[in-house]
Amino acid sequence: AIEGAIGSDFKIDVSYLSPNVKLSDELEASTKMFGTPLIVSGWVYDLVCPEIQEKCRQLDTVKIPGSSGKFRLYTCDIDYNLVEVEPENRKILDQ
Repeated sequence: AIEGAIGSDFKIDVSYLSPNVKLSDELEASTKMFGTPLIVSGWVYDLVCPEIQEKCRQLDTVKIPGSSGKFRLYTCDIDYNLVEVEPENRKILDQ
């Protein structure tokens, strides 16, 4: 990971670059390619309970440029319009 000032003498941005940030960018970009609103890595899939795993399906196993190893990609086949959100969290979503 790289942390610190990045830029030129005229413009400096403080940034944090890590493999995890790159992976999340690639996962987000993959949603368009696979035509699904949600993609999670195999690491996340392995952490969820069996009831959630039953609602997921593996899309592919891919190699992401600049990373070592292959990544399993999953999506969750649920109707997101039917998911109930607790009232206290609804305020956050409506902002």
